[in-house]
Amino acid sequence: MINIFFRFWRIGSVIIISLVILFCYKSLPESIAVGHNDQGYPINFIGKQQFFYWAAGIVFFLNFLMDLLLSQIIKVDFKKIIPQSMWANHSTALKDLLQGWFSAFLALTNTYLIFVVLGLNNINSNKNQMLDFNYNWLLILGVVILMGLLFYLPLRILFTNPPKED
Repeated sequence: MINIFFRFWRIGSVIIISLVILFCYKSLPESIAVGHNDQGYPINFIGKQQFFYWAAGIVFFLNFLMDLLLSQIIKVDFKKIIPQSMWANHSTALKDLLQGWFSAFLALTNTYLIFVVLGLNNINSNKNQMLDFNYNWLLILGVVILMGLLFYLPLRILFTNPPKED
C-alpha cells in the first residue's frame, strides 16, 4: 500500500515539476539571479533558457537514471551474494522494499526541486531581484529529509527482518 502511495506521489511530482518549470520559464526575466551577496543583492546570473534546460535536464535525467539503477538492482540475485541474509532469502519482500524506497526517494527529491524552483521564481519575481526572504531553512530541511531517507534503506535491511509472506 505504501509503495502505491509513493508511486503515485512520484508520478504526480514529475508532472507538477514539469508544469512548475514551464510556468517559471514563462514568468522569469531574461536574466535570473542565482547568487546573492550578504545584503541580498544579486551577484550571479544565468539566462532564462539555460535555467530551463538545466532544470528540465536534472529532473528528467535523475528520474531516468534512478529507474535504470532500480531495474539493474532488482535483477541481482542477492542469495548468491549474501546467502545468510534474511532479506536475500525473501526476494519478493526485498524487491518491494527497493521499489518503494526508490519511489519515495524520487518523490521527495522531485518535491524538493519543486520548492527550490518556486523559491527561485519568487526571488526573481520582482524587478530588483533582491533576496528579501531567507530560504536557507528550506534547503537545510530538504537535505536533512533526503539524508534520512538515504540512511533508511540500509538501516532497515540491517536491523529488521522481512515481513512474513502470504
